[in-house]
Amino acid sequence: MAIQQHYSALLVLLALLVTTPVTAQDGEPADNGNQNQEDGAAAAEEGETPPAEPLQRIFIRSSGDAGALAQQYPHLAVWLEPEDEPRVLALVEREVTARPSGGVVILAGEGQSANDSLLKGLRSRLSEAGWATMTLGLEQPSPSLEMARERLADNAPSGDGDGDAEADSVMIDVNDEAARDLLEAHRKTIGARLTAAVAWFTGKQYQRVILVGVGRGADEVRAFLPEAPAGVSQAVWVAADFGGQSPATISDALSGETTPILDLYPSRNGDVAGRQAAFRRAGIASYQAMSAPVPMRPAGRDAGVIANRLLGWLGKE
Repeated sequence: MAIQQHYSALLVLLALLVTTPVTAQDGEPADNGNQNQEDGAAAAEEGETPPAEPLQRIFIRSSGDAGALAQQYPHLAVWLEPEDEPRVLALVEREVTARPSGGVVILAGEGQSANDSLLKGLRSRLSEAGWATMTLGLEQPSPSLEMARERLADNAPSGDGDGDAEADSVMIDVNDEAARDLLEAHRKTIGARLTAAVAWFTGKQYQRVILVGVGRGADEVRAFLPEAPAGVSQAVWVAADFGGQSPATISDALSGETTPILDLYPSRNGDVAGRQAAFRRAGIASYQAMSAPVPMRPAGRDAGVIANRLLGWLGKE
């Protein structure tokens, strides 16, 4: 009987341990999610706008170890010092001809390093043709930056149509403003990098500096053009990814732009026709579209075709 009673007590104790809720660990603050919900509900009952979430300023993740890349290619590594921004690694191959034609800055697509196979191939071919070539990587965007882009996209919904119209309008305005701030911070960082890259070439007396953007990097170059230094003479978009922005939005942002632009697009890309029409209507005569037999996401094997198209266009300018 004593053994049976002891066994029963053990079963009761085990049941209590399993059903007891787990509390926060010693020395750690408890989760404040419920408190935030209560605060938001109280504010809604009083007719006030719920407190906005803090804006996340960290918007990009590193696509690779720049330090390791610099150690692997010490003869190519150049550390740029953008104004008010962290330094960034660039890889540079100087021209191998007696007389330089100029400098080329190539910005990679998102998630690609400065030594991505396509950039590596372009850097080698262009330097052999007399162009000192610098390649820059571009980090993968964070989820918060992706959401900001989606919110401000041309085809984004304006609201769900439910709830109080005035309150919904206030919240939409607040969220749109936060998204714009996040995108502006991102543009500022990339713009500072491109400015530092151009300054590196102009500081070494290169008379012509060409900006080249690949994939989403082409959109970064597009956004930078209105504020680009005078040293930038031409710009090239390679298999551009404008993130769903309409042709009208793209052309309107470049209204009055006189920098020659080459839109080097994959032959099977049907979206370029809309861009051509929009640029023609906007009167941007410096814009030219040219097809190339490359996929939507060019790789190292496509470097030769792209370099040939690029060099042919540069030779005509």
